[in-house]
Amino acid sequence: FLGWLDFLDELVLGAHPLVADAISQAVEEKFFQGTLQPQLLQMSELAVLGATAVLAGTVRQLRSPTLLHRLVLFLLGPHRHPETPGDAPHPLRAQLIERCDHLSDEISLASLRLFEELLRKPHEHVAHNLVLRNLEARAYLQRGPEERGPPETDPEEDGLELEEDPYFTDGFPDSFGVTKNPSPASTPSGKGQVSEVVSR
Repeated sequence: FLGWLDFLDELVLGAHPLVADAISQAVEEKFFQGTLQPQLLQMSELAVLGATAVLAGTVRQLRSPTLLHRLVLFLLGPHRHPETPGDAPHPLRAQLIERCDHLSDEISLASLRLFEELLRKPHEHVAHNLVLRNLEARAYLQRGPEERGPPETDPEEDGLELEEDPYFTDGFPDSFGVTKNPSPASTPSGKGQVSEVVSR
């Protein structure tokens, strides 16, 4: 299988753009949608594990931008807008993400490896679809200084600093953090304190 995939990948890399697009479309219809998708959506753990491993190997091996683009859109869908609770998710993407936390450790690891391989690929849609499309909607993006207002100050911060606060040690005993030195009479004969032994 991987030899056949490598042949197709090389063929698409070296072909005229029209031929490359036609081959990529045929691979998407016959292999991705016709063979791989039904296996990925099965309930059988063994079939899902095998299909996920084949898919991870496929993602790892593809170098052709045309085939990779078709595969990424097949797996993740074309959506680029932020996800909202009412949206219908891309079924394969949602299923693959759910399998990252599957009851079977093998399926979880295979799914995580698949996403690891996807994120290693130099394809902008992978990062945008899996990560970036939700950052702005969830306020994770850091705005530039011109978009931000002046820094807000907490009115309670205007008080004393922590070191200057006279009530900082409330609740601690007076001897907190102070070690008592044992009297020289309590040390066994012939042995001094550690500081004396070290300095000798």
